[in-house]
Amino acid sequence: MKKLVCMLLGLVLALSSTAFAAELNAPGEFPVTNDTDATINIFAPVSGDSNFDWNTNYMTQWYEEKTGVKVNWVGASSDVFIEKLNLALSSEEDIDMIVAQGNQSTYISTTMLVKYADQELILPIEDYIDNNTKYMKERLDSVDGFRSALTTPDGHIYSMPWYNECYHCMYYGKMWINTEFLKNCNLEVPTTIDEFRDMLIAFRDQDANGNGDPNDEIPMIGAIDSYGAKIDTYLMCAFIYDDGQNRLMINDDGQVIAVFTQPEFKEGLKYLAGLYSENLIYPDSFTENRTQRNEINSRVYESVCGAMPNIHHAIGSRGDGEPARFLEYEPIKPLVGPNGLQTTRVNYFDNFGLNGATGVVPATCDQPELVLQWADLLYTDEGIMMQDLGIKGVSWDDPDEGAVGVDGSPALYKKLTMTEDQEYYGNMNWGQIFPMFLTAEHRLGYQQTSGMMAEDGSGTEAFLYYYSHENYAPYGIAQKNVVPPLYYSEEDSSEIAMLQTNINTYVEECIAKFIVGQMDIDTEWDAFQTELKNMNIDRYLEIIQTTYDASAFAGK
Repeated sequence: MKKLVCMLLGLVLALSSTAFAAELNAPGEFPVTNDTDATINIFAPVSGDSNFDWNTNYMTQWYEEKTGVKVNWVGASSDVFIEKLNLALSSEEDIDMIVAQGNQSTYISTTMLVKYADQELILPIEDYIDNNTKYMKERLDSVDGFRSALTTPDGHIYSMPWYNECYHCMYYGKMWINTEFLKNCNLEVPTTIDEFRDMLIAFRDQDANGNGDPNDEIPMIGAIDSYGAKIDTYLMCAFIYDDGQNRLMINDDGQVIAVFTQPEFKEGLKYLAGLYSENLIYPDSFTENRTQRNEINSRVYESVCGAMPNIHHAIGSRGDGEPARFLEYEPIKPLVGPNGLQTTRVNYFDNFGLNGATGVVPATCDQPELVLQWADLLYTDEGIMMQDLGIKGVSWDDPDEGAVGVDGSPALYKKLTMTEDQEYYGNMNWGQIFPMFLTAEHRLGYQQTSGMMAEDGSGTEAFLYYYSHENYAPYGIAQKNVVPPLYYSEEDSSEIAMLQTNINTYVEECIAKFIVGQMDIDTEWDAFQTELKNMNIDRYLEIIQTTYDASAFAGK
């Protein structure tokens, strides 16, 4: 029955497209229509920022002028956003588009998206993307795996592309080494797990910070509140791929496996336990957060931390009053493990914005062609600059002659500083809740005003880009081996959420206990695996496998 309904709906949509085509200009042309009465209604969050107003926003005015389409804004504050959205959808209010990306109170989760689709409350939009847009389609198909990531198990796309390519964020599993410590200990940068251990021993024993006190150094320190700050995940990748979150991967046979059930993971735990037993790991690394860790390394006159994992060097090494201490740290390459493995984690899919859907079209919309062609402006070069940077000459401008961007290529633009007394301050553009497309080329294109080692931190992006590109990109795990974003049914979503929480909590607890010696790896490993069985890990993996096999990623 549902297939028949979808077929009939497709026929209706096709007929409506034909009927409306005469009122629309060609895809990619602006204005979208010459109809002076063209209007769309957008359901959007109401901002808590007193300066921000959808109606008076500069981008709203600019967008209406460029597209020839007026927007009526409908929405709700974050505390009642989803409630009002559900009411609007169920009561068939006149809404043409939903923008809901943002915090967890104002976004449509993947589970909600599947639920709305199953209830036929929202429209599939892939045909409109292909037939009624130029730039959106080009952008979507320019990124490997993006169309597949947006495609739900029923074969449809329900959300417009949202893309934000943070290059250094993709390689979040970095290990930062204090280069001053290396020089003081007369050491080379370690390349293997054995050399890394020898380096930590030197940091422990050789007065690495050179202050005359051989006992105040911390060889390595981590934190628990970020997967990039966990000691075990960086080092475990020398034994087996470990994403530091759900700790899952897809093997070359297309099977979803839990890496913490594998013998290589056991071997990695033994290595980590050895480091801990030799006082090479700060004892509270498995109980304290990043704020507590940063306080330890915030002395003004000398550093105490030799190595620390983190996505960003400044997060763990810059404290109040420090004289550009972040410049003492550089990230080392992934280490070579006992079996020759040298790999790192890659955030292939976080760029896709799949934590929440945006640019969703309700089933009651009677002009989806107009909506998609209207949204197409967001994906033009001009739309991207406006959405990300605002008004030329006010918040950004052309680069200076000969200026370079983050990656050393000719700069594309320079950022200007706005002040509160300027018109449109805080009310210039729509922010990142709207569909958007920020490529690495764009993000890396802003003008650098100083070297990447500048003490004021102005070269941080260039610094992070360089080391991500040189030290991590060549060792990234293949995309096919990473569990992609999956669209679970409402029933499966509830079950897997419970299983995932219970299993991950137990695994994290046991990892810490194995490393600090509260559990013996040799004698209690089997009991650890048995308890995972009792917690229904087989069912957990079954749900993920079934959903993966039904996804657009399967077999690729």
